[in-house]
Amino acid sequence: MLTVISCITVEHDLSLVLVAGLLCAFGSWVTSRLYKSAQMRPKHRAISWHFLTALTAGVTIWCTHFIAMLGYRPGAPVNFDYTLTIVSLIIAIAGSTVGVLFASLSKTRFAPAFGGAILGLAIAGMHYAGMIAYRVQGVVYWDKSFLAISIVLAVVFAAVALCLGSKSTRWSEFQMTGALTVGIVSLHFTGMTAFHVEPLNISGEFVNPEAFKILALAIAGTAVLIVVGGFLSYAVESRIRMESIKELTEARNAAEEASRAKSEFMSVLSHELRTPLTIVLGYAGIVTKLKDHHEKIAARNGTTAVPGPNPIGEQAELYGQKITVAADHLLTLINEILDYTSMELDDAKLTRDIFPLPALLDQVADQFEKLAQDKSIALDVQSEQIDAFADRGRILQILINLVGNAVKFSNGSQISLSAQMSKTGFTIEVRDNGCGIPEEHLDRIFQAFQQVETADTRSEGGTGLGLAICKRLAIAHGGDIKVRSYLGAGTTFTLSLPASALALSETPAAAPQGRSNFRLARAG
Repeated sequence: MLTVISCITVEHDLSLVLVAGLLCAFGSWVTSRLYKSAQMRPKHRAISWHFLTALTAGVTIWCTHFIAMLGYRPGAPVNFDYTLTIVSLIIAIAGSTVGVLFASLSKTRFAPAFGGAILGLAIAGMHYAGMIAYRVQGVVYWDKSFLAISIVLAVVFAAVALCLGSKSTRWSEFQMTGALTVGIVSLHFTGMTAFHVEPLNISGEFVNPEAFKILALAIAGTAVLIVVGGFLSYAVESRIRMESIKELTEARNAAEEASRAKSEFMSVLSHELRTPLTIVLGYAGIVTKLKDHHEKIAARNGTTAVPGPNPIGEQAELYGQKITVAADHLLTLINEILDYTSMELDDAKLTRDIFPLPALLDQVADQFEKLAQDKSIALDVQSEQIDAFADRGRILQILINLVGNAVKFSNGSQISLSAQMSKTGFTIEVRDNGCGIPEEHLDRIFQAFQQVETADTRSEGGTGLGLAICKRLAIAHGGDIKVRSYLGAGTTFTLSLPASALALSETPAAAPQGRSNFRLARAG
């Protein structure tokens, strides 16, 4: 260490040593900033930043070396082979590029260390290529021990630098700067300690001319411009990126606000529509029973209704029935929209209670029995004896949606509704043997306002909210809904609910083995 210090203080112009050190520290800092910036970008966008990082590192390494070489005072006339000097610059940039790219893009476990080792060898290769380009009128001796130590120092500190730069800790950038600076400086001055010149017998005392100092300052200025250019590129790009992030954040917040406002509006609108619609349903019920009502009034007054057909009463009854059917359908749509907007606004609440699952499945089957018979569909219900702890109304809503879709859209001849215990809780399956759903549509059927059939081709109505609501209700219970479907072979929807949706007396381990305890509740 003392020998190296002696070499620096005795055999060098300290002013140029200081310039070289400051340039090395500044260039290493910019290199670290660019390297960290490249690490945070997607690979397809980071390549250009890796090249800019390598260029900045190569220029910093070479200029530090060349300025320090111009500050060396061997006591004999010196000159440079400019071809080899340019080659040393190329070695610095090319080696830095390979090392940085390997450290950043390689998937090997120790890629930063290997990339840093390549960078360290590039520093050593540049230095000793520059030394070969150094022409001095004297006999040159090399201390191989210091030469080997200088290469080891370069490799170790460069590897440490890229390893530190690859971490996401708060001070990793400055740690990388320090390690890279120490690696470059220790390589150069340890290498110069290994270099000894015995001047030839030449009359007069020869020292490096003053022009070398001017050249060194010119090189330092050029290097600073290049490094500052790299830093400004980083700063400008970072500013643009931050502005873009700010704009995207504002746009996202505006979209979320608009979505919430839309949900609130739809919620209010649904409530406002449901009130007059309830009145319409009430009056439709009165119109439907108008004929019976007049007959009761006549009987109460002691008069007898005129025998024979009553076209006005029959027509009123028919119109009342049609109004009731249409109003019920409209009320269902409004309720779906209200349900969905409530879930978007996190207003939906679950009221958990204990209830027998087989009875719930029976209720669903009862509701669709007439419609299934009209379409010649056999509706089969099977269930293990399970006591659920969940919101009965919401689970019923899910099953009505799933079975209703199977009846309306499957075009099959059989629908199976079954419930069974599972390792994590219990599952309810709705299976049909109908036309199936194309695979490309399976990912979007649980999205709001999405239907497999288009508006021009669908045979049934609906808002496209049913399955989206089912999905959210299942997730709210801690479960999920999955779908499997094959064209021409049918579709299976599986509602999975966790152990928390079981009554305390029910546990998956206590479930009966096999399906021998299934009961056949109904076969249409």
